[in-house]
Amino acid sequence: FLSTRLGLDQQDVGLLMGIAVFLATLLGLYGGYIIDRLEKRKLLIVAMLSSSIGFALLTLAHDVYLTTLTLVVTEAASALFLIGSKAIISENLPIGLRAKVFSLRYTLTNIGYATGPMLGVIIAGYLPLAPFLIASAIALGSVFLMIGIAPTQRDQTAKPQNFFDTLRTLKNDRVLVLFTGGSLLSTIVHGRFTLYLSQFLLVTHAPQDALKILSAVLACNALTVIVMQYQIGRWLKREQMPYWIALGVAFFVFGLIGFSFSHSLVAWCIAMFIFTLGEMIIYPAEYLFVDTIAPEALRGSYYGAQNLAALGGALSPVICGFMLMHTPAPSMFYALSALAAVGGLL
Repeated sequence: FLSTRLGLDQQDVGLLMGIAVFLATLLGLYGGYIIDRLEKRKLLIVAMLSSSIGFALLTLAHDVYLTTLTLVVTEAASALFLIGSKAIISENLPIGLRAKVFSLRYTLTNIGYATGPMLGVIIAGYLPLAPFLIASAIALGSVFLMIGIAPTQRDQTAKPQNFFDTLRTLKNDRVLVLFTGGSLLSTIVHGRFTLYLSQFLLVTHAPQDALKILSAVLACNALTVIVMQYQIGRWLKREQMPYWIALGVAFFVFGLIGFSFSHSLVAWCIAMFIFTLGEMIIYPAEYLFVDTIAPEALRGSYYGAQNLAALGGALSPVICGFMLMHTPAPSMFYALSALAAVGGLL
């Protein structure tokens, strides 16, 4: 959409998306601090209203700067909603139930996240602006669900004194810093895979073939998550976290190598199935790990810090766009495999 509307090449589109995600992720760090201080339900409502307005404004995209600003608003709203919803789960549930609920939450999120792009690709083939308007309407409609959430009550003495004290606490937690660094490298691989796959397919295939393959792999991703995510999430245990993360990274590497050798629709779908297994392990494992180490009064801030890993999603289209312009296309997947391995090691 951005390529055709703004006349940008793949590297420029990657840079534009990267800048938007980068700025929104930095704002998310402060968003986590705000979540610890203010009423979470109201913040979720504000996030959804902002998303709705942002998606609607994207249909008017003709100027690069205004488009970037709009993307920053929608991405920042998404980050705030993500952090706030995780904090609400942690605050309202006993420790024993959180792993299952994080996994169920991720299953439901992924049903939307995986089917959304797939339906968007199909609808955009007929009406290019329709996916944005539909997304705006859905975000607006979700506000009425947010109203049904019970208001959260916090002990006033438990709130962090100021933002800079909170930052110092986060910086001094070595485990959090290492884990966030590893998550960032991992997120380069899985956070925005729809973007770099579409970039790769547009370089190596005719537009119609690229749309066909992208629709198929997104459908495979969605079905795998819907059928298997909750079961996998139920097996996750805090005590076995390193083994689960190692397994998830291995699936990422095998899936990426599979993409590089894929020349048929079936091969693409098999590689996506393997890649999705890694995704289904890593996401709930990250939530559960941060929930384990976060102090009660700083849950939002810890989730905000871990959300800095989303900078990997900002780097991903930039790195992949550059590699597609200057190296043989399959080498992109080998570089991503190396990043996934280093992230797992951290």
